[in-house]
Amino acid sequence: MNQIVPSALLFDYRVRIPACPAPSGRKKGQMLTLVNNARLPEFSAVDGLSPFAAISVGWNTQGIGVRVAVSGRKGPLTGSARTIESSDCLELWIDTRPTGNVHRATGYCHRLACFPADDDADGEPSVVAMPIAQQREIRSDIQEQQIRRRVNTTKDGYKLEVWIPDSQLYGYRQMDELRQLGFYCVIRDTQLGEQPLTVTDEFPFAWDPSLWVQLELTD
Repeated sequence: MNQIVPSALLFDYRVRIPACPAPSGRKKGQMLTLVNNARLPEFSAVDGLSPFAAISVGWNTQGIGVRVAVSGRKGPLTGSARTIESSDCLELWIDTRPTGNVHRATGYCHRLACFPADDDADGEPSVVAMPIAQQREIRSDIQEQQIRRRVNTTKDGYKLEVWIPDSQLYGYRQMDELRQLGFYCVIRDTQLGEQPLTVTDEFPFAWDPSLWVQLELTD
């Protein structure tokens, strides 16, 4: 008998995330310094999805950093906020006040589309704030130019790094006391397909924060 509900939906995921230093001021190489245990587990693998990207997350009181390392592809990257579902892109959802039982995004929820190569920006990496369907209110006025990003190509893929400062996440400035974030992401690749953090878009993770993973921020 076919399984109707995916295995990844049956668990309440909580992951400990280590602290990291502020982004490097170097103009080349890796921007973020993330330790080995900053890498998130491959939750979607429990439903037979083959991951092609490694996702790592670090934090400090000044912001949160995400690195995605994609492997197994060839050729140039492409992307645009106008065609996000057919772009090379990392989509992020972040909730600075997660409760685990709220099914509509609040003013503490944020969605960002991160492009390793944006066709609308001469092929440079970019970050675009996106709306969340059915969001109750919007309190954050994100200034995309304040979000740092860097991409480094590899022989069979790329590494995209994004640093989101506290000023661009409503409610984040109390994170030193709260130490918890709701988090979700999807890596879209024009050659390799999609890699969700847990469940696919057959389920409403894009606007239901109760389906997001909870990150416990440690020192």
